[in-house]
Amino acid sequence: MGKNSEENRRFRRYRKNLTAKVLVGKDTHTARIVDYSLDGIGVVMKGHIGVGKGDMVGVDSDDVSLRGNCEVEWCTRTASGTRLGLHKLKALNGSLKNFRLPDILIGLQRSLKNGTLRITNGQAEKRIYISKGDIIFASSNLADDRLGNILLREGRITQEAFDITSKLMPLTGKKQGALLVEIKAMGPKDLAWAVKHQVAEIILSLFTIDEAAFEFQETAPRPEEEVIPLKIPAGHLIYHGLKRAAEAGLLRGIYDLQSGTIIAFSRNPLDLFQDIPLDEEDRKILACIDGRKGLKEIIALSGVHAESVKRSLEVLIGTALIEPVEDGAPGDAIIIDHIGGSGEIPSGLVRRIEEIHARLQDINYYDLFGIGQSAGDDEIRRVFYRTAREFHPDRHFYLAEDLKEKLHEIFSCCVRAYAVLSSPEKRSEYDSSVAGIIPGVSRVLQAKGRFDEGVSHFSAGHFDRAAACFEEAVHLDNREARYHFFSARALIELGRVKEAERAFSRACTISPDCDEYHAERGHIYLKLGSHRKARMSFIKALRNNVSNKRAQEGLLSV
Repeated sequence: MGKNSEENRRFRRYRKNLTAKVLVGKDTHTARIVDYSLDGIGVVMKGHIGVGKGDMVGVDSDDVSLRGNCEVEWCTRTASGTRLGLHKLKALNGSLKNFRLPDILIGLQRSLKNGTLRITNGQAEKRIYISKGDIIFASSNLADDRLGNILLREGRITQEAFDITSKLMPLTGKKQGALLVEIKAMGPKDLAWAVKHQVAEIILSLFTIDEAAFEFQETAPRPEEEVIPLKIPAGHLIYHGLKRAAEAGLLRGIYDLQSGTIIAFSRNPLDLFQDIPLDEEDRKILACIDGRKGLKEIIALSGVHAESVKRSLEVLIGTALIEPVEDGAPGDAIIIDHIGGSGEIPSGLVRRIEEIHARLQDINYYDLFGIGQSAGDDEIRRVFYRTAREFHPDRHFYLAEDLKEKLHEIFSCCVRAYAVLSSPEKRSEYDSSVAGIIPGVSRVLQAKGRFDEGVSHFSAGHFDRAAACFEEAVHLDNREARYHFFSARALIELGRVKEAERAFSRACTISPDCDEYHAERGHIYLKLGSHRKARMSFIKALRNNVSNKRAQEGLLSV
């Protein structure tokens, strides 16, 4: 559920038959929950309920730890009742009984969230600090998670060093790590490693907890004290955390893998090309997966003990690299060397990112992949996999923030390009628009046609289709400010905020006197946390039209 379409879903959807109370006006209705995710819920109610898209309803469900208002995203009616898709308006929260920690972390990463994930179990509290989807730090109030305790437990410092620094801490007000360096129990470089190791251990320990409450607050992600930022991709932590949980027997039965369960690779490139350091046994098992074989066949082919295969598959399903499927539906051919991390920094990557991003708005899908228009399906698939792997954001964790944002935009463009070129119908339409071969119709008129079609899709709430139409309109005629403006509005609905900001900026450049464009650009800057830029945009809007309410509201909120 939530603001994104099925294709752009960020948070995993769970299918369970649960119950909820839905308050519509003064009437309370009993509803059946058919699916839910961290940011939304799908319910079915008997009879015809008088609500529509954009309305607010109250939801109360102990089953998914939800109490509060939700916005109606969509509504369908059948002869027997009403089905609603509801978007949560409160902070992302719940219980680890209903939401799996890997799915939470993957969802926060995919949606580029900033904030703090707080996990509590009785008096125990752990926090994971997240910046633009990346895990940067963690803290805990448990003695076992303190730096000195971890180092002592692992035999990295002596009992004597631990005792001395423990006594000095309250006397000096210094942290134990700094004191360990002062008494030469460890060096400064060792301390930097130890702090990162401590953070990783705090996070990994959470994978063995299944009875805890969590809440994600979208605030400044950094803790108050100075920290050494963690530089490990989420995929690494999730993989190793699930390995730890599997060894403790905590994954048994979660995915209900029977002998006939068919396993396939994920069809989402974001999942498929994560930077995960797979061990040799897991790579051997992955080599047996083709979307046709069931668990029993995979066990026989791999030559690995049956229990080990089941345990590995549960871990890999948790990382979202693979998934159980109801029907054998072979996907694209996967080269096993393309899966997991390589540890290598591609030569010339930064230059390629800058060059491609600079012309991303106008680039031809064929040029993006470096192929001709006569390319066959196999070549398109092969080049897409290579390109998706090269520009996958998870694989370049070390890059500066601005470059990582550009990577996300390039990767999203690659996925959209493949969706078009791998569909005969969409590819035919795209080829026509690129070539401008509609007899007797100029590119300007074609652009207007695609724009009008996009507006219709936008009004109907089909934001993914609208965004595609607006993108084609811009490609055909990039001089129309309104094409860029509506493209930005569709991108906002799909959660692609940074791309929306770029589109708004182009609209403002083409029509600098339009107060509406500047006002909306200001609100995008607010979403991105750029208050200074937001203020400047609101001021520009009010200079053009002092009565613009959106700009007035925005300026007051800065």
